[in-house]
Amino acid sequence: MNNNDLKTEITSKWDMAASTYDDQHGHFIKTEEEREAWKQAFIKVLPEKESLKVLDVGCGTGDLCFLIAEMGHNVTGIDLSQNMLERARSKARVKKFEISFETGDAENPPFNDDTFDVVFNRHLLWTLPNPDTALSNWKRVLGKDGKVFVIDGIWNDGSINTRIRNFTSDILTLLVEKRNPWSGFYSGRLQSQLPNMGGTPLKRAHGYMEKAGFKDIDHLDLGYIRRVQKKYMPFRKRLRYNYAYYLLYGKK
Repeated sequence: MNNNDLKTEITSKWDMAASTYDDQHGHFIKTEEEREAWKQAFIKVLPEKESLKVLDVGCGTGDLCFLIAEMGHNVTGIDLSQNMLERARSKARVKKFEISFETGDAENPPFNDDTFDVVFNRHLLWTLPNPDTALSNWKRVLGKDGKVFVIDGIWNDGSINTRIRNFTSDILTLLVEKRNPWSGFYSGRLQSQLPNMGGTPLKRAHGYMEKAGFKDIDHLDLGYIRRVQKKYMPFRKRLRYNYAYYLLYGKK
């Protein structure tokens, strides 16, 4: 598949997923306890400046955009999925937030050099065909001493324990939700083109940042946020939700 075909299929899948995206645990912030946990994580790593210009690449329905805007920052979100963007804009109207949600490729944000103080994303690296290109372009749109944040994890490490957990979760999902949990989200052909299909190990994500030339690279373990999320999940969901979770950051 060429790059345009890859992006077309990826966009199509997320357009279809947009209507139920916020129903999924780990996408929408469902409790005040989780909201406060995310805020505390961002307070630890955001540059000390009153109003930052922040870009969320692959923003989806914009949940973390709203949280960061609540903290007093100027946020822009981009996504290729028009359905995701429309849901984000609808939420912004209800919440009365002035957040700009624009069409844009996360691997090549359509902005001039040195535009933002922070570029961040959540659960994005696994679905990027060209993560090296993405990190280089995120650095490009950052101003002097700007920061990049990558929130990611390993969704499927291939271990026997993970396979048992996922299989049991799928059986329970079939029984409770009456839907086929084994229907693939991405085609096999597309999956073969994604270098981080099962999630991105911290060491590999660190390597992407180093290769792009970021400095002062470090990370926060977000296991405590995962534990907060699991407290409010049904058992069948908690079974799957057992992966490493981190916020990796670096400075331009």
